[in-house]
Amino acid sequence: MDAGLSTFTEYGVDASTIEMITERADLGKGTFYRYFSDKETLLLALIEQAVDGLLAAIKKAVGAPKSLEEVLHGLVRGHMDFFLNNREGYVLLFQGRVLLKLDREVGEIGEPYHRYLAGLEALVRPFAPAVDPVKVRRLACAVAGFVSGFLSFAMIAMEPDSLERNIEPMRKAFVDGMMAFMGRP
Repeated sequence: MDAGLSTFTEYGVDASTIEMITERADLGKGTFYRYFSDKETLLLALIEQAVDGLLAAIKKAVGAPKSLEEVLHGLVRGHMDFFLNNREGYVLLFQGRVLLKLDREVGEIGEPYHRYLAGLEALVRPFAPAVDPVKVRRLACAVAGFVSGFLSFAMIAMEPDSLERNIEPMRKAFVDGMMAFMGRP
């Protein structure tokens, strides 16, 4: 799985081959096929693993919030923590080509992403019980988009130690905007 993750993030999912993965892992194709039926099965396992890690980082960062604002700050912080500690997993989750393959009729690959959004919604919902669930889903998508967009470009333009300093003013503005979106002052 480590070889698959590093290959997918280095070359992209579409360009990666089973041969590249098995060569990097220093094992034969037969061993690969003992565990995975094809490249997509490996991809799904890696996405599941990354979503589990991301949700754990988010829950840890959110902690025991007392307000919607604390939850929103925690959501952004959790994404940052996961990114800084699991860069390849983060790249895999938010790789443009993987996301473009997801459509309204998603198959197995889409399930972890739905679980991820549902996890974000579950953290928000106690602080917005009367808010339309569609609006809460939009908020979850906005958080995912904000953080993944910022971090995608930050990987190119910034050193890891400057990310926190650079995202802080934007995090505050984003959280303020999301609070207004949710009808909170």
